[in-house]
Amino acid sequence: MDLKRQIEELSKFVSNERFERMKISAGNRTRKLTLLLEDVYQPHNAAAVLRTCDAFGIQDVYTVENRHRLSISRRVDMGASKWLDIIRFISPGARKYVENSRRDKSPDPNAASNTKRALDSLKKKGYFLAASTLESGSVSIDEVPVDRPIAVLVGTELTGLSKTALEMSDVKFSIPMMGFSQSMNLSVFCAVCLEIMSRKIRSGSDWRLEEGERDSLLLKWLKLSVKNSEA
Repeated sequence: MDLKRQIEELSKFVSNERFERMKISAGNRTRKLTLLLEDVYQPHNAAAVLRTCDAFGIQDVYTVENRHRLSISRRVDMGASKWLDIIRFISPGARKYVENSRRDKSPDPNAASNTKRALDSLKKKGYFLAASTLESGSVSIDEVPVDRPIAVLVGTELTGLSKTALEMSDVKFSIPMMGFSQSMNLSVFCAVCLEIMSRKIRSGSDWRLEEGERDSLLLKWLKLSVKNSEA
């Protein structure tokens, strides 16, 4: 049974309002902008970022998990991550983060290769890698080009991206701070970064998923919504 026929059959098991919402959301999804999180360990930060990605229409989120396994606060996430594709690159030494843990936080010897693996994957897919940093010499976020697929790289709380991620990036950018604070909360920072999506839309570039991708995504969402959908 082809995609459209499967969609037609499964759509009978959800309300018309629900199905219309799915179609609208699929039509506003993009893979021309994606986000990569490197070693983000706070569950509420991870959840808030994923929820923001859903709101901005970002379909794919990449995670590099070197020391910390990705943990998502369900109370903050509110089911948003269910509708995203999370592509995970996990180092063997990555473990669940525990608040105030006294365990050894020394770098995983596999960390650099795990980060490289993730970024090589993005480069092969044609993404321009834009790394967030507080380093001097970085460009303003407004100077990040929007005429090509972009992967925004965001690092762990407090210390930011690894040396490997910064060296492999195509451009390093920052958000100017006007007050005394040197940086924003990570989830807020990601929300500001994803404003790049608005620039992409205004540029007139073709940012939406192609028809086949939309149908595949719509079918996936229907399967998540309908019990015993394979039957």
